[in-house]
Amino acid sequence: MAANALTLKFVQNEVSQQDQKSEEASIKRCEDLIISYAKKLAAENDSIGIQTLMTSIKSFYEVLGKARASKLIRELVELCLSIDQGKAEKIKVLTDCIEWATSNHREFLRRNMQARLVRLYNEVGEYTEAQKLAHTLISELKKLEDRELLMEVALEESKSSFYLKNFAKAKCSLVLAKTSANAAYVTPQLQAAIDLQSGILYSAEEKDFKTSYSYFYEAFEGFNQMNDKKNSMKSLKYMILCKIMLNETEQIEGMMATKEFQSVKGKPIEAIRAMADAFKKRCLKSFQEALTKYKEELVGDRVVSVHSISLEENMLQKEISRVVEPYSEIELSFVARKIGMTEPPIERAIAKMILDRKLLGCIDQRSGTVIIYPPATSNRPFIRAMTTIKEITKSVDASYQKANKNLK
Repeated sequence: MAANALTLKFVQNEVSQQDQKSEEASIKRCEDLIISYAKKLAAENDSIGIQTLMTSIKSFYEVLGKARASKLIRELVELCLSIDQGKAEKIKVLTDCIEWATSNHREFLRRNMQARLVRLYNEVGEYTEAQKLAHTLISELKKLEDRELLMEVALEESKSSFYLKNFAKAKCSLVLAKTSANAAYVTPQLQAAIDLQSGILYSAEEKDFKTSYSYFYEAFEGFNQMNDKKNSMKSLKYMILCKIMLNETEQIEGMMATKEFQSVKGKPIEAIRAMADAFKKRCLKSFQEALTKYKEELVGDRVVSVHSISLEENMLQKEISRVVEPYSEIELSFVARKIGMTEPPIERAIAKMILDRKLLGCIDQRSGTVIIYPPATSNRPFIRAMTTIKEITKSVDASYQKANKNLK
């Protein structure tokens, strides 16, 4: 078939010739023709063309049967959503499909389209809408015991709850997805997505970065096996974030030198490695430059931004430690000047470090200086002295008791 013959009119003519009595080979050829034309429109970024195609072949859906028609519609919808367009247009594509499925009593298709709409709401940042639809759909899916779709919707509900900073609900939804996964087959893609979300929640709610790292590694392996570069990169990015939060930045170079991570490259990895380098150098200026240069990858990432306050606080403490390290006494104004900040926040940060025992010293407010104590020497002589005193005390007490008895 010539490429120039692939037009809407040609597709409509071919489809109009099909009916319930048509041969399987002819129906299959029409299916392939529709998908080929839709892919051509997607390559041309013609979302209106795909929507027109979907509307004009509605009679063909009856010929296909419900299951095959649902699969075809889902493929056409995914091609339409893959085109860069406004979120309102994408939402309308799905809501129109849901309305058509509802009016034609195609409940399986309707639930699948609603599940896809929940995911779309999360993708475009409509988290409240995602919560509303997911809650209703989960209640329905529980009654039907459709575990596969239930897992997908519960996972998306967990994501929207996380973005709304409702970590308790996010965890409950994730537990529901995992429980359903134990009783049904889970695709590798979905299992990797569940692992990724588990790592995100462990890092955000419980600050358990070791467990989070394990989940992110499992997610990376799953996505990498399926050649899903975008999610592989995201998983690796969060693995490096965990290393930063655990103050194990020195391990990152060795980790990235391994064969499985060498092939994963992109701006998100460059961004998180720039942050890791700033932590390693204990340089607040480099840290802030990384945030400015890679604003979308770091500040715009909800997972990284959840930890942004503690990251910046840790970075400031590292910078203070680097500046005061060579001195036994240093002026607060000098520390502030070196770091490039005003004196009050530097004084508060140093006071907190002293209270947290991250810095041995005290602040002399009269002279405006920080006095750094020398590191504690070995306490073995002290332990021996205390042991000797204890033994002498026992001997004295024993002698006193004997003398007391003799006097009586």
